[in-house]
Amino acid sequence: MAEPEDREEKAPAELVSAEGMLEIILAKEDEIKSRVRKAEDGAQRVVEEAKLDTAVVKRKAATAEVGGDLREKEVAKAREEADRVAGEIAERAEQVKKQGAERIEDAVNIVIDAVLPH
Repeated sequence: MAEPEDREEKAPAELVSAEGMLEIILAKEDEIKSRVRKAEDGAQRVVEEAKLDTAVVKRKAATAEVGGDLREKEVAKAREEADRVAGEIAERAEQVKKQGAERIEDAVNIVIDAVLPH
């Protein structure tokens, strides 16, 4: 008769443990989402700065008495730099998202293993 009582005592403990793991997973997911948002915000700031720099270069090139070739080269360089920076930021944001997704999957597997009987 002691066996059924032991099983009843273990079942709530396993549920509490699983709930704790789920809370940890949710907290980690929120942390990862926050990091992704920060990375995306940082990326957006860099892109905006690059756009402003490009606009400044365009304005200077348009108002300065420089040859058309030089002006176009500077604008092209600024565009290339803005595109490069935007690409790097997008790549980094994608890496952070991918890393978060991989970690969440591992955490979910841990919870499933803890909850499901073996």
